[in-house]
Amino acid sequence: MKKTGLLIFLLLSTVLASAQQRTLVQELEKEVPGKGKVTVDCDARLDSLIGFVSDVESGTKIKARGYRIQVFAGNNTRASKERANEVDRYIRSHYPELPVYTVFKNPRWMCTVGDFLYYEEAFEVLRKLSKEVPYKGLIILPNQEIRVSL
Repeated sequence: MKKTGLLIFLLLSTVLASAQQRTLVQELEKEVPGKGKVTVDCDARLDSLIGFVSDVESGTKIKARGYRIQVFAGNNTRASKERANEVDRYIRSHYPELPVYTVFKNPRWMCTVGDFLYYEEAFEVLRKLSKEVPYKGLIILPNQEIRVSL
């Protein structure tokens, strides 16, 4: 009996939480004074697949597939870790508008920058960085999980 009550409570709380959220299509169709009106004509099933928007005003970000620029890639030594962190600090201080990600992806340390939906955006920043940063071998990494502001 306790399990059934708990299951009903969880289902009810999930339904209430999803009822308060707006889908991305609903958010796009919302009327904003002084701006144009967007009308999206799509199947309701597609609307449910796109996902929900929790709070656009707070700077919500969604995950998507896109591009990042690899600034450094080393092996799994301590020196590579220190070098990756050094590159991270340099990019953050000289380019505060670019998000920087320093991670260990077995078997190497990597430092990547940017969250670009389109290759062209990544390429423009790559050209700028290759002229201005003291690091060689910058490349664009496709099919990366990026964070995009709504």
